[in-house]
Amino acid sequence: MSETAGASPSQEATAEVEALQKALRAEHAAVYGYGFIGARSRGGERDRAARHLDAHRAQRDTVRAELVGLDAVPAPAEAAYPLPDSDGREELAGFARRMEGTSSQAYLEVAGAAESGPLRGFAAESLQGATVRALEWGGELDTFPAYATGDPDEPNDEDE
Repeated sequence: MSETAGASPSQEATAEVEALQKALRAEHAAVYGYGFIGARSRGGERDRAARHLDAHRAQRDTVRAELVGLDAVPAPAEAAYPLPDSDGREELAGFARRMEGTSSQAYLEVAGAAESGPLRGFAAESLQGATVRALEWGGELDTFPAYATGDPDEPNDEDE
């Protein structure tokens, strides 16, 4: 572990665990959400939902393992998560894009909190994967993916 100016190693570990827990919660929601999307899609969209479901299951398992490696208790999945009001094609695609946006933001936070290069690398690859999946659902590429405003220098609602 390396020390960062102004933060003790325990503060760094706490930030890392908190960021990983947020990522795990995003993965639980994505696994649930893609099950919903897959059950209501057809053809290529159903296949895409199945691929993305598998990707999020793998991500979930990796994040769980990281947390266990840090002697943290992984956050459990909720019994249910919010779903879209309708199962129309556009509504499901928008729902998938929002889930991927949540995952992107969580992994950006993991990258910022990570104490090790390997975890930062995992977070960067995870952010990239979520960005690509969002594009597959019709999303647009932001200059700075996962930043709420699209620009790291502009404040977002949480900063105010």
